[in-house]
Amino acid sequence: MVTGKDFTTFYQVPFTIYGGNRWWVAPFLKDFTAFFHKTNPFWSHAEGCLFLAKRNDQVLGRIAAIIDQSYCKVVGRQVGFFGFFECVDEFSVAQALLRTAQDWLVTKHMDVLLGPIDGRVDVGCGFLCTGFDSPPSLLSTYSPPYYCTFAERFGMKKSRDLLLYSVDLTQPIPQKLEKKAQECKASGIHLRRFNRLRTGKELRWWIDLFLETFTEHWGYVPVSAEEVRTRFGVKQMRWIVDPRLFLIAEYHGEPVAYLWSTPDYNQLFQQMNGKLGAWEKLQFLFVQQRITRGKLHLIGMKKEFRDRHIGSLLNYTVLVEMKRRGYVSADVGWIDEKNSRAHATIASTGAVASKTHRVYEMDLHPTTSQDDQV
Repeated sequence: MVTGKDFTTFYQVPFTIYGGNRWWVAPFLKDFTAFFHKTNPFWSHAEGCLFLAKRNDQVLGRIAAIIDQSYCKVVGRQVGFFGFFECVDEFSVAQALLRTAQDWLVTKHMDVLLGPIDGRVDVGCGFLCTGFDSPPSLLSTYSPPYYCTFAERFGMKKSRDLLLYSVDLTQPIPQKLEKKAQECKASGIHLRRFNRLRTGKELRWWIDLFLETFTEHWGYVPVSAEEVRTRFGVKQMRWIVDPRLFLIAEYHGEPVAYLWSTPDYNQLFQQMNGKLGAWEKLQFLFVQQRITRGKLHLIGMKKEFRDRHIGSLLNYTVLVEMKRRGYVSADVGWIDEKNSRAHATIASTGAVASKTHRVYEMDLHPTTSQDDQV
């Protein structure tokens, strides 16, 4: 079990696992610590325990066992998560970590093990199953191929696949997408940019619309507005938002949809190696022009406006702006494999699925022992 003095060690485990890996992007220590701090509103309805795997004082892996009571209430099942999983390429170590998380969850009367989910699906979830030969885009995760193998050897089965799409911006934007965008504009939908100078006022309507449009999506649960403010870098929105890439669709002056996209800051963050001091902040401010990729993160829309091609208008406008900047590609998602509407909208941009992240599950009260399954 991780004590206070071990927390830094827990954070540093992946630096050993991914040493020399050209794709992995280190998380910022400040953000990592903030998530686990007791003041994070998430912990008002959740609890967890962190574990390290060691052999002869050498750290070989880590795992977190987490229970989100709000999630359990929504799904109507006693589901516990495992997350923040990192491990050397040795199944016996992975087995010990997963079994330890399993045992802790059983003592808490959980019936199902689900993961990897790093507390919340927006913090990080799923082991990478396809797309290992390219870097993760902003708010995406990276893991080695053997993690999926370990989960399956442990007896876990697929729960859900989450797909990331990629748009080749060196190619023309599909004419069908442009046509739908023009039809939407003609119907009275107006686009405007996020007003960074009035961030507080913008966030008031945006958080309400976010909660309205995303609580139906897989993995999301109703939370307070204050908790939303701790997600996606919302507290830093005034400084990191790119107004030309955060678009709001309005009808008769009222926001009805939005698309939050950004430059793929991971191209810069990868060089920072988890540090965010004065030098790194200067880098962020002055070398953004070197970014060559974009990321479309979230699109939300009121139900009554979902058949008016607003998604096409938002996507088209953002992709035109990214092409104007000289971006060569843009990632989209992730998108739940069962969200057929979102897949159809993204397909209209010419995007193709480029990465798959898989979330696994397992009954915590199986009729056969795990030793028989391994």
